[in-house]
Amino acid sequence: MMLRIGGGDLNAVIGLVGFALGIGCGIIALNQGFSLDRAYKVTTGEAYAFPIMQVVFLVVLVAVPTILMFSTEGPGSMHAPIIISLAAGLIVGALCQKTRFCTVAGIRDSIMFKDFTLLIGFASLIGACIVMNLIVGKFHLGFEGQPIAHSDGVWNCLGMLLVGFASVLLGGCPLRQLILSGEGNVDSVVTVIGMTVGAAFCHNFGLASSGEGSTPNGHIAVILGLIVTVVIACVNIASNKKKAGA
Repeated sequence: MMLRIGGGDLNAVIGLVGFALGIGCGIIALNQGFSLDRAYKVTTGEAYAFPIMQVVFLVVLVAVPTILMFSTEGPGSMHAPIIISLAAGLIVGALCQKTRFCTVAGIRDSIMFKDFTLLIGFASLIGACIVMNLIVGKFHLGFEGQPIAHSDGVWNCLGMLLVGFASVLLGGCPLRQLILSGEGNVDSVVTVIGMTVGAAFCHNFGLASSGEGSTPNGHIAVILGLIVTVVIACVNIASNKKKAGA
């Protein structure tokens, strides 16, 4: 969403509105008493398992890429050289870990606590993308003709509303979950695995949107996702209130 806005895609601005609305829904849930159970310490082996798995994947990619299947066309076939990707990932990951960067927390904290620190980082990232796209001539302001984007505002909004709502309940945006998984947070590891499986499911079973528009199956998935998220929030709130009353 942020990268699309940085490229001038106004469809992503509508997505941003939905994202903020979803975060607002999450804030309502937090104010009503939503809270995940307290964190428990895990063994060192459990904490290192996921980062080690990523290193193994990297070794396989570099050493024996022939055993993997790669996209031959479309955005999936486009990527920077591995060494540049790795360097960028390490630098950005370190900065995000150090600053506790989180897109959800930026909007959430500005609303709940009037703390705009993380929101400044959110805005700065979009601003940097706009500047770089202007420099390389890739900034194209508008709704139509954007890369792999559709202009169905309703589903742009609702899709990101689901992301914002669920991210607040999780305690962090998808980027924050990636950073936490690298720190050894097993809850975030499960979240990242879920995102990966979900993305694969969407692209293999006709749920994913494309430049041609959103899909009927995708519409159903978003609605079901919103219903499930609301149910989880309500059940958790009721359970916490019952515990408090006891």
